[in-house]
Amino acid sequence: MIKIFICDDQEIHLKAIQKIIEDGILFAEVPMQIKLATTDPFEIVNNITPSETNVYFLDIDLSNETYDGLKLAIKIRESDSHGFLIFITSHLEFGMLTFEYKLGAFDYIVKTPDTELLKSKINSALKAIADRCQTDQHNQEEDKNPQRIKFTSDYEEKYVLINELIMLEVIGNHKLQIMSKHQNFECNGALGKLEYELPNYFFRCNRSIIINLKEVASRSEKNETITLSNGAEVQCSKRQQKKFEQLITKLNL
Repeated sequence: MIKIFICDDQEIHLKAIQKIIEDGILFAEVPMQIKLATTDPFEIVNNITPSETNVYFLDIDLSNETYDGLKLAIKIRESDSHGFLIFITSHLEFGMLTFEYKLGAFDYIVKTPDTELLKSKINSALKAIADRCQTDQHNQEEDKNPQRIKFTSDYEEKYVLINELIMLEVIGNHKLQIMSKHQNFECNGALGKLEYELPNYFFRCNRSIIINLKEVASRSEKNETITLSNGAEVQCSKRQQKKFEQLITKLNL
């Protein structure tokens, strides 16, 4: 059961977020319930159960004398290092602060008067968390120590299960686009370094792209074009086409 905490010091915003979540979890594939919705950050601190899977929707602009949203997140991390932190804020620039404190925020949602847009963002975050929990449970049944890899951006750190990765692509100078089964995001990094860190079922099909061979859905007759499980199509350079065929055969994929 995933337990959800909501903290916003404005009652009208708190009720709006609570209603969106209550409606959204009715259709969730993983059991979820709102454990606490409050304007008082002390209530959040006093009700954390770190042995559970917890999701925290936090207003980063809390006006409490002791806890603003950032300080509350830091306090939560002291007890619950694996909980999902989602900041709802009017100021995306605060994302840099969460990175500096290495809070590992799962998402940032911008406050908006557009109820449908807010609903879409919140439900998308809940679905991604549900998918992650399902995948984690499945992988832990197969492997008690699932391997993760850390990606770092200008704002945050993300940990992704290696076997969830689909594609890694260079999009700029030391900038990468990461595509996984449950999320796509940009980060800092060098493809060459990652090439040596990833298992042997990852393949550099051209200078700019590494793919997970287990996520290959189809390929052209001469292996020039490879279609991945998420629908992305990538080009395999001529010099890599033979190696691609050999690896596919060797790994029995």
